[in-house]
Amino acid sequence: MREALKVWIRNERQIEEAIINGEETQVIESDFGANEFVIDFLKEMGFWDVITAMNPTTKKDNGYPSKVILGTLIMKELLSIGKLSGVGKIIQDGKLSGDIGFNIEKIKKAEGKDKGVIDLGTLRNHLKKIPQDESDKAFYQHIKILRDKRWIRGHQYVADAVELEIPYGKTFQGMGKVWKKKEERYKYGYKLELLMNVTTTGRLRFVGCALAPINSDERVLLVSIFKKIEKHLGKGKVREIIDSLTLDRGYWGAHFLWKLKYRWGTDFVTLVRDDDLDFVEHVEYYLRGVEPTFKERWITVKKRGKEEQKKIRLCGINGLCLRRYSEEGKKKDLGKVNAVVVYDEYKGKMRRRIYVTTLDAKADPFKIYRLYKDRWTIENQGIRYLSQRWSLRDFAGRSLNSIQARILTVLTLYNAVKILEMKYEDKMEKLQEKMREKGERSYLSGCALIVYGRDKYYGIFSGVNYANLVAERTAKITAKATTKKRNKEIVRELEKMLLEKASKKKIGEFIKKLKQE
Repeated sequence: MREALKVWIRNERQIEEAIINGEETQVIESDFGANEFVIDFLKEMGFWDVITAMNPTTKKDNGYPSKVILGTLIMKELLSIGKLSGVGKIIQDGKLSGDIGFNIEKIKKAEGKDKGVIDLGTLRNHLKKIPQDESDKAFYQHIKILRDKRWIRGHQYVADAVELEIPYGKTFQGMGKVWKKKEERYKYGYKLELLMNVTTTGRLRFVGCALAPINSDERVLLVSIFKKIEKHLGKGKVREIIDSLTLDRGYWGAHFLWKLKYRWGTDFVTLVRDDDLDFVEHVEYYLRGVEPTFKERWITVKKRGKEEQKKIRLCGINGLCLRRYSEEGKKKDLGKVNAVVVYDEYKGKMRRRIYVTTLDAKADPFKIYRLYKDRWTIENQGIRYLSQRWSLRDFAGRSLNSIQARILTVLTLYNAVKILEMKYEDKMEKLQEKMREKGERSYLSGCALIVYGRDKYYGIFSGVNYANLVAERTAKITAKATTKKRNKEIVRELEKMLLEKASKKKIGEFIKKLKQE
């Protein structure tokens, strides 16, 4: 049986009436646990507000404000990766549930007839009403928070594109198709360009994103990310943020690489696309003429899950020409670049690879080699983690708006959760102390109890306020019981007077006396 999410909305007036009228309610004493800690961190650091502030074209869906639906999306994503426990009400802390204004719990789909249920269809319907410009703005606001708090350090970056395939149907908005020669079929879907910071002590941060048809050019998408950074973070920020950018061979293009350096101010490290390039001939000519000294290094590689030592030979060359050729075959020198030539054994044969960079290759060729190899290891782990743990390839509907809004929300939450783990990893004592400190706020601020009732509402009360409401209900019940007893006495008295055939005057005086009571 499938599960759904029931949403509870804060409304003290509804709950006060329910308590006084003696309706069934559930009382939970405020408690600050792991669920509360994650959500409170998102709220305190500003990530929660950034995501829930994305403005849709319509303000309500299924009767709920946009902030509630987007907050539900956040909790759903955190539930799916196990960062929130899905047993009972998600938030048990009074002050936090008051600040957010709603709460959720997982229920069985069969119970979905209850009021307050938000299903996947409601989330998708809402996300498609969030324009792409709006989700872009929210994403780069969260990047600004990361930079302001110095949670993005260093200036080494990696860019890569991920293909998001649509295996079923061809009716998704803005998708493309590309022919896969090896598989002999068309592949339908989207291309997701990701820009990643990889220098925060080995911790990955996603700092840029572009979604486009699957047949789009990675280079065009990367430039579009640069333009978004300049738009949302400020002119000149690409040059300020990125010192070096590692790219795979798919980004090769002399004019594009030249623009990276001289238009955007970014050094690059990439691998030569193929051995037929004019640049490769230039490298070979240099090697034949100068015969540079190759250095030997031992590196650690993984083979069938085991670590092994492997010897490589490498040398650095500075001052090679990067040329661009027109359609007529005319060449144009764009400027000087550097190269690192690496020889190693691969599948029993000697293999040569040529890395191209604008960084100094001659002084430390191994640094250039390591930049390429190590960063791709980190990047591959990050994208695999996104796909497997965060279900990146699951589409939130068929519209570009909904697909992008969900992807950017996931990237924002990924960064936030990784930062939370970094701050409190292996620091349980510090974490427990922080949770106790946060939990005390509920009692000090009069939010000791959370009372649920009336299908989809809850209220937050101090112990004294709740006791007063219960006392009022008790008084009402007592008064009702007293009234009922008196009514019976009146009926008996009237029956007696009628049996005794009392005069109309006597009966009238009795009724007059009742009105005066």
